[in-house]
Amino acid sequence: MKKFRFPIAGICPALLLAAVVALSSCEDDMSGIGGSLSKGEVVISIDSTQFKIKGHSVAAPVIDARSTTNMLGSINVPGYGRLHCSFVSGMLSASTLNIPDTIPADSVCGMSMTLSIPRNSTTGDTLSPQQLKLYRLIKPLPDSITNQFDPAPYYTPASLLATKNYVASAAAMKDSAFSKLSTLPVKVDLPQSLAVSVFNEYRNNPGTFAWPQTFARFFAGIYAENSFGSGCVVNVSKVTSNIYWRNTKPFTEYKDSTYKTGYRSVIDSLTIFSTAPEVLSSNIISLEPDQAVKQAVADSMMMLQSPAGYNVRLRFPAKEIVEAYRAEKTNMSVVNNLILTIPVEPFDNRYGIVAPPYLLMVKTKDLASFFANNRVPDDKTSFWASYDSKRRQYTFTSMRSYIVDMLKLSEPAEEDMDFTLVPVNIVTESTSYGSTVHTYVTSCVPYLTRPTLCRLLPENAQIKFTYSGEVIE
Repeated sequence: MKKFRFPIAGICPALLLAAVVALSSCEDDMSGIGGSLSKGEVVISIDSTQFKIKGHSVAAPVIDARSTTNMLGSINVPGYGRLHCSFVSGMLSASTLNIPDTIPADSVCGMSMTLSIPRNSTTGDTLSPQQLKLYRLIKPLPDSITNQFDPAPYYTPASLLATKNYVASAAAMKDSAFSKLSTLPVKVDLPQSLAVSVFNEYRNNPGTFAWPQTFARFFAGIYAENSFGSGCVVNVSKVTSNIYWRNTKPFTEYKDSTYKTGYRSVIDSLTIFSTAPEVLSSNIISLEPDQAVKQAVADSMMMLQSPAGYNVRLRFPAKEIVEAYRAEKTNMSVVNNLILTIPVEPFDNRYGIVAPPYLLMVKTKDLASFFANNRVPDDKTSFWASYDSKRRQYTFTSMRSYIVDMLKLSEPAEEDMDFTLVPVNIVTESTSYGSTVHTYVTSCVPYLTRPTLCRLLPENAQIKFTYSGEVIE
């Protein structure tokens, strides 16, 4: 049996926490635990060596795969597993067709779809030959959808729009200017009949394009399937569709000391519909973890793998922290902060599979509803951390409100200490008030940009709990 291997390096030893530091400013919510302090105040840190994080990996083969970006392709990576990705998506149409009324239908000369692939979001061999097939959906997508969605009832072989061979590398492009692009375009030519059909629908029934619901009855969307190639998975940030038509335009030229005027035929184009947050887009993902990953899980290692691989379920020792807090001989206590740091052992590979950039830590009882209701971390029942690739760790820095709520209880319930860690993608916004900058999370969705794999090291986790109080003599 193949043994799962990780490089063990760069793991920081457990930090000994300072016992006395200057009193920091407190937040407005003191939760009855204390107000301003008088002389003799100190900041007390309860050492993380008193507590242990316990947990285990949990298979997560079914995930909420709705996303504004999509994964496409297949890979078979030793130590990671077999991953196959395709996607379905509705399209958001332009409400008006800005083509001159003088242009007839027989001037329409083509239509295309362009898949935009950010160059830093590919996994595997970017020069590996790939083939995709684009199908037109024959009916609108359902609202309830997961990564195990079966697209078969929503397309037919006859609804095939195009087949496209490509490589996810600018090195294969002839024009040197493309090598400087941050996004690689994969242009797929669509049937002429579709171009004319869309053009005529705009002219004859403009109301079709007024709302996403009415447009979906005319053009339900697309199904993009990886039909060949198993060496690369790409992230498609957007799909846009353009229509082209011939037009006659006047021109003026200055040549041989004379001006020449006339008319020439040109090809004009515009974007008529595209993927967008306003319409449903979802990944279809199947992952068979490598036997090495399965064995590591069986050996009680806390493996984190995405997409549709393994989450980590852990017990956060809130009960023990509360007991240690209450055992301290202080009064007029004010909780300052609670910080959790979890070290990481990254996957040893040459395929670009790394630890996820962000982790969500959410109460297990709230996991399903969290994504279904498009929630964001509230720093009370759910938290987020970014990956520090230099220190190889995740740090959850804003758990104060959570522990304040636990201190209000006679004893924390087990369900309040039961959390699940999930790879996610986080979008934030910042606002400034003088010299103070506040950062807010505006979006938190399952991480569906590229494959990830790592091992968490709970035995080296650090819990820093600090509070201010007066020492009782």
